[in-house]
Amino acid sequence: MKVRIHPEKLRPGWDTLGFALDLIMITLVIVNLGLIIFDWIFAVPVIQDLFEQYTPGFFRLYYDSIHTHFLYYDLAFVAVYLTEFTFRWGVAIYRQTHHRWFFFPFIHWYDLLGCIPVAGFRWLRILRVLSLLIRLQRMGIVDLRETYLGKTLIKYYNIVLEELSDRIVTNVLEGVQRQVRTGNPLVHRIENDVLAPRKQPLVDYLAQRMAESVRETHERYRVELGQYLFYLSDEAIARTEAGARLAAMPVAGPRAIALIGETVRELGTALTDQLVDDITNPDYRERLDELLTMVITQAGGDRAELNDLVQSTTLDVLEQVKAEVNVKQWKLAEEAERAAQSG
Repeated sequence: MKVRIHPEKLRPGWDTLGFALDLIMITLVIVNLGLIIFDWIFAVPVIQDLFEQYTPGFFRLYYDSIHTHFLYYDLAFVAVYLTEFTFRWGVAIYRQTHHRWFFFPFIHWYDLLGCIPVAGFRWLRILRVLSLLIRLQRMGIVDLRETYLGKTLIKYYNIVLEELSDRIVTNVLEGVQRQVRTGNPLVHRIENDVLAPRKQPLVDYLAQRMAESVRETHERYRVELGQYLFYLSDEAIARTEAGARLAAMPVAGPRAIALIGETVRELGTALTDQLVDDITNPDYRERLDELLTMVITQAGGDRAELNDLVQSTTLDVLEQVKAEVNVKQWKLAEEAERAAQSG
């Protein structure tokens, strides 16, 4: 697994200069951090005794020249960091990278805090290396995806980014829910500015779907409808006195009842066919639209009930969005990766 570099993606000018500067800064920070770690270890008395015993020349040189004046060496690194930071800030202002010129130090806060020559802040310089590597990866100049370091960085960077974005989105949605629950004008804006202007497209959609559904349902159950009408005619005749007298007539009675049943079935089927044809006929769409418009208008008659419906629906939708946002996608990715490895 190797680090792949794609210099062809560099554009002449700022990109080439920025890439060279990034490589220099990464090397410088690594050397600086390595020196900090070594000096921290060297400060242990036992380690100093070992160096003095086995490498007295190196011990005396390092102790007198570097360890005793380590702060000055660290300040030299800090001076380079601040110079590079100021240069990048100026480039960001020139390119108008951010909305305001003073946003840069707030976005790159870890660079500034890492310049403080105190042990706790010095380790923030690691973030400078990580941010530079991620920026080069995002630009496509360096490809770290096939390295262990790159996979680890990308993985945890995505985890942190997802966790932060999930928290932000959840807080925003909860704020919207509080506004909806307290009767904020948001509900009325949804009703008046979102739903009302879409009434006609909604009516057209419902009319089209109704026509298609009626046609499909009628074609599927046309035979069953005729049989049901025939059954209803028999039941109705059997429950009436006139029907009972007709059924008691020899020969002609049963035939008359059967004829009545057939007539009712054919008549009902013919009426249904005509009704379906009228509903699905494009020439009658205007009347169907008027009917649906009247239904929707009448449904909005009770404003309090409609407001409650819009409010509860909006809250439920926001709750579902929150549930989806709170799904840890990085956990699902890890589980899928483990399943693929075990399989």
